[in-house]
Amino acid sequence: MARRKGDAARARAAAQRESLGSISQAQGPLPPGTEACLGCGERRLTRIRMALPDGRQATFVSCPSCEVTNWFALEGDGTPLSRAEVTGLG
Repeated sequence: MARRKGDAARARAAAQRESLGSISQAQGPLPPGTEACLGCGERRLTRIRMALPDGRQATFVSCPSCEVTNWFALEGDGTPLSRAEVTGLG
């Protein structure tokens, strides 16, 4: 079926209205330790939820101000996870 001229423009406009998801918008309460950067205290952080190799859920946190990164278990106490825990190596 042939597309009409306005179909592509309407599709682009609809895509621009969609929310960007959990990276730019908080989804529920923040896991302990992810409220502010441990390096500089910045509160506007990039947070990405992920599953670790052992199946636990975690949040990766990156600070745009000082570039500190950490991983925190969703069910943790706010202590950053070690690289070995995150990668499953070691």
